[in-house]
Amino acid sequence: MKEFIAIDFETANPQRVSACSLGYAKISNCEVVETKGLLIKPVGGHAPFQSKIHGIKEEHTHDKLYFGELFPQIRGIFDYPLVAHSLFDKQVLTALSEYFHLGLKFDYTDSCSIAKDMLPELKDSKLKTLVKHYGLPSFKHHDAREDALACAKVFLKLRGLDTGNVVSSSHNELSEFKGILKGILAEIVNYKEAYELLYWLEDHADISNSHSNLYRKIKEVLYDDHLDNIEATEIKMFLENTLIELE
Repeated sequence: MKEFIAIDFETANPQRVSACSLGYAKISNCEVVETKGLLIKPVGGHAPFQSKIHGIKEEHTHDKLYFGELFPQIRGIFDYPLVAHSLFDKQVLTALSEYFHLGLKFDYTDSCSIAKDMLPELKDSKLKTLVKHYGLPSFKHHDAREDALACAKVFLKLRGLDTGNVVSSSHNELSEFKGILKGILAEIVNYKEAYELLYWLEDHADISNSHSNLYRKIKEVLYDDHLDNIEATEIKMFLENTLIELE
């Protein structure tokens, strides 16, 4: 993969289609050649909890374009192989394509899943953990441009560990599920990760059916688009029990 573009979305509310920011970093011949951050008018408006995470509010996006309106200006980005450090960004891009009838088809690699396979000795495979592991410059988390740039640099490191060849992930859905659970449990359960897990379960019916109690609990807790400390503790208990069952 001589060229790729790392991307990162921030969303304004619990819906995957509510992108309010897109950051990207273009890589050519293992060098960063372009980075950019864009604000987007989100579908469904801003929810207070998400604004607390990334700091983007109505005042920042009220005069911006919806993704469908912005797309003609940036459509070239999606012709490159895409890399992002979670499945969340793939879910967001797919939702945007469907909502705005863009018919997007794209090549997507989840660098987080690759890191879980290649670096099992790490406590988790979160972006900030890998940045620290590789001695890369610190970055402002939940700033889409900085997240995308950090992802690009981490992915280059991961490729280097595989003697420069394109990295492929051999994990199956169950090992991916376990990796997601371990990543969430590495710290205090937060809203974004809980929603990412919910979306993942919705996209993997066999797993959600096998762990229906966990799926129902997360859906129940996130019904009001909020996650307080008590609810976070409840989810953590369900995650720990599920992980014990899987081990």
